[in-house]
Amino acid sequence: MDIDFGRDPSSALTMPRSGSSSGSVQRLTSFGAWKDFVRDHFPWLEHRHHGEGPFAAEVRIGHCAGASLSTIHAGASEVIRTRQLADAAETGSIKLLWQRSGSLEVEQDGRRCVLTGGEVAVCDTTRPYRILLAERTSFLVLMLDHQAIPGWQRLSSQVCGIRLVDCASTRGALGALTTLAGLSNESLFVEGDPVLRALRWMLGAALERSSSQTDADDADDVRLARARRYIERNVGDPGLSADKLAAAMCMSRRSLYVLFGRQGLTPARVIKEWRLERAFQELHGARRHQRHLIDVAFDLGFSDYATFSRLFKARFGASPSVYRKQGTRS
Repeated sequence: MDIDFGRDPSSALTMPRSGSSSGSVQRLTSFGAWKDFVRDHFPWLEHRHHGEGPFAAEVRIGHCAGASLSTIHAGASEVIRTRQLADAAETGSIKLLWQRSGSLEVEQDGRRCVLTGGEVAVCDTTRPYRILLAERTSFLVLMLDHQAIPGWQRLSSQVCGIRLVDCASTRGALGALTTLAGLSNESLFVEGDPVLRALRWMLGAALERSSSQTDADDADDVRLARARRYIERNVGDPGLSADKLAAAMCMSRRSLYVLFGRQGLTPARVIKEWRLERAFQELHGARRHQRHLIDVAFDLGFSDYATFSRLFKARFGASPSVYRKQGTRS
């Protein structure tokens, strides 16, 4: 375990520091370089490396009107803000995480969620939290002052560590964030303020919606966790379906769809995502060069290799064979 200390991040939220790498893509080829970079931009964190091989990451940070926006692509690792480190920091921030590819686990206030593509979670850096990255994870991080979201002190205890509700405000905020992430650092500083104002409004609405759903979601989360565990244990079953899952959960098919629908999901989508994530990890693991790709597809419940390859490419941007070759060169 390594601990990096440094200046509180609030001082880095307004303007890039002199000599900073903000705005350009930083390619980090060792875990030590990653720790140094995080220490400079997101200090007061413990670091752990969970990957089997060499660590690599690509990071780009931009700044606009009191906010910091980072695009991160990194290997398997973990960052933890302990109570001691949270108390040592001078001020705190709202930390929003948008998952792009791979998976990312967020834990705070006794709540934990796993994000996949397009999903969002939030942390408050004044309290302990933990973020666990799977291998080859890509995500966006938006850091805001507490004052940026009206009512944050009330919302914070209710929404941190949960997956935000998939609603129009959440999707609109993601669209605004994607716009900001596509700007050069110069354009972001000059033109980003009106986009950021709209983004804050949409985030406030999304957080309010998520807060109102928290109590109802507590019961749903228990059942969803059971469903996800069943899917994980049976992901290799080619006959795994909504009907089979509903029977295992002692629920009607309609009730199962209502349960998943409250999270903006369907059983078929969750089954597909589990299979693709397992394939992603399988092709990156130590045995990736020893197994035929068609065996990987069949072992994970895909009915044919063509379907597996098409879905894998749509999810991760490269076919299984291309991805494995890229992994060989990394």
